[in-house]
Amino acid sequence: MISMTAVLSPSISRLIRLPLPAIAVVALVGLVIGGSARAGYIQGEPPAVLAEGLAAIERHDRAGFRRALDHVDAAEHGEAIRLYLETRWLIERVDEEPAAVAARLREHPEAPLTPRLKRRYLDHLAEQEAWGQFRLVFDRPPEITPGTRRQCAYWQAELALDGTLTGEQAEAALTVWQRGRSQPDACDPIFAWLDTNEYLDASAYRARIRAAVTAGQDGLARYLVRRGPTGLGVYRDRWQALRDRPVTAVAERIEAEGDSEAITQGLLWLAKKDPARARELLKRATRLELLDETQAGRVSRLAALKAAYLYQPQAFDWLREVPVTARDHEVWTWTVRSALRHLDWARVKQAIDAMPEEIGSEREWRFWRAEAEQRLGRTSAARTAWRKLAETPDYHGFLAADRLGVRYPLPDEPVAPPEPNAETIAAFEARPWLALAFALHRLDRPEDARRLFGHALDDVAEDRLPALAWLADQAGWADRASVVLARMQAFHEPEWLATRYATPYRSLVEAQAERQSIPPAWVYSVMRRESLFMRDIGSGVGASGLMQLMPATGRWINRQAGLGLAPLRLTDPGTNIALGAAYLAHMAERFDNRYPLAIAAYNAGPGRARDWLPDVPLPGDVWVDTILFDETRAYAQAVLAGMVIYHWRLTGSPQRLGTLLPVIPSAD
Repeated sequence: MISMTAVLSPSISRLIRLPLPAIAVVALVGLVIGGSARAGYIQGEPPAVLAEGLAAIERHDRAGFRRALDHVDAAEHGEAIRLYLETRWLIERVDEEPAAVAARLREHPEAPLTPRLKRRYLDHLAEQEAWGQFRLVFDRPPEITPGTRRQCAYWQAELALDGTLTGEQAEAALTVWQRGRSQPDACDPIFAWLDTNEYLDASAYRARIRAAVTAGQDGLARYLVRRGPTGLGVYRDRWQALRDRPVTAVAERIEAEGDSEAITQGLLWLAKKDPARARELLKRATRLELLDETQAGRVSRLAALKAAYLYQPQAFDWLREVPVTARDHEVWTWTVRSALRHLDWARVKQAIDAMPEEIGSEREWRFWRAEAEQRLGRTSAARTAWRKLAETPDYHGFLAADRLGVRYPLPDEPVAPPEPNAETIAAFEARPWLALAFALHRLDRPEDARRLFGHALDDVAEDRLPALAWLADQAGWADRASVVLARMQAFHEPEWLATRYATPYRSLVEAQAERQSIPPAWVYSVMRRESLFMRDIGSGVGASGLMQLMPATGRWINRQAGLGLAPLRLTDPGTNIALGAAYLAHMAERFDNRYPLAIAAYNAGPGRARDWLPDVPLPGDVWVDTILFDETRAYAQAVLAGMVIYHWRLTGSPQRLGTLLPVIPSAD
């Protein structure tokens, strides 16, 4: 058996603590000889021992793992490879080798995978109720975000060891208890302690009942009524009435001059269902001075915004009436969107001019202010603003260029970023975790590769970031290259456009686009926005792969399009691209090849895209910038702009954005 408790040599400890310049000096001596550079893991092949060790871990092959470790020291960055492999081994065997895990966490808290190991170990200790060790490990670095379950386990440790919680801890635990949803089982002993120590009084129960009713957790509300002090049933019924029958319930509360909190919450619920009626009752409550300025402002804001979300014509005036103290980014921007949706150009300009400077200076509002100027006959001012916007290759920059009839700011020929010199590359090769990140990328271990890359990125000097972006791009690591460019804030520089808009899986994309009779630029733009070309990632709602497909959607389009794919592995690039392209083609057909609608449908669902159809036909650019959901609006803008750039990437010339923005028909 491998003994992990004593496996670490002093040299590994030195590796973790060795100052980076010292490491770089050591590596430069070995990598740069006579002015020529020897390829390391960043530009060369990954070490065989790393692949062998990972394969042994997957096979649960202890003897094979031992053989791999026997050859680690001969490899470049052997100590880092050993530390990585041993930590990876322990992550899968926390229950079997807890002593080795404890030693690893104590001796190497700075290592890249240590936070993951710590979370696994804490869960093991909580299950064993080893509270002394749990608290010791919890309090030591590396710092992690524990989540509710582990936080409650920590409080269990405090109770087991000290017999009580501090006042601050008790208040934090009470805040958890007062949430409107059931909490993890690990919190039950903490809640019992709160009850025993009289923290769960009638006021606390009322607060949690309010939260449960607000969250729609009526079962929890019923439980709290049974569990808590007498008289809570009436309180719960009143809050449920405010939620379910707000017109009657709020009117009764106002008539009785009831408590302001209940009236406010009832009006907020009503504003979501009937904003006009909410405003009427708000005026009545205000005349009776039942609400303070903040409460009235919250109701006024929500009622006006709900009217705007429903594209009601009165929304503009209502938004202008929202008290200044209640105006935020959402109010300012939807005031403009409300006027824009109704093509009221005087009001568009008026609303943008009234914005705080930090909002009005956003590119979207600069474009629409210029459009309003043009529509109101002030062509010179409009063209001046558009010329400035058109210097940047993004959605509103392309719109501005279309208005002016000028070319897009994209080079005729690809512009290559500067290639780093051998010394810079050698310095990067000398960084153990960065070199291993690239090695793991080449071994198709994307999750750990990203972890190690992120760990190393924080120590890269700003002036070295372009070289790192270049190296990631050369390695075909599109997502990490984009991450580095984002840190550089290199969003539009010509030399980085090809890197930002990478074309991996090109043969697959072009073949499936041709099969489905859709532009490959569309497939690429959606793929980039959905996953940044990370084939293994999933979303919180269950979508997977390059084009972030739900399993049910994948099965449905597989049958609908007659693809005959089996099994449906959504993390497989070929499968995911085939399904995603087929689904895009289906959306295009469903919405008569109107890209804005098809793109919105891909993101938010076809039902919502239909719900957002206007009462009268609207210009495509107006419709896009008045899409209800912030996420879908930004998504549509990014995908449409990406289609322009990807057409340029694939053909050498951009497609005009205006050709992708047809008139959006009315719902009738």
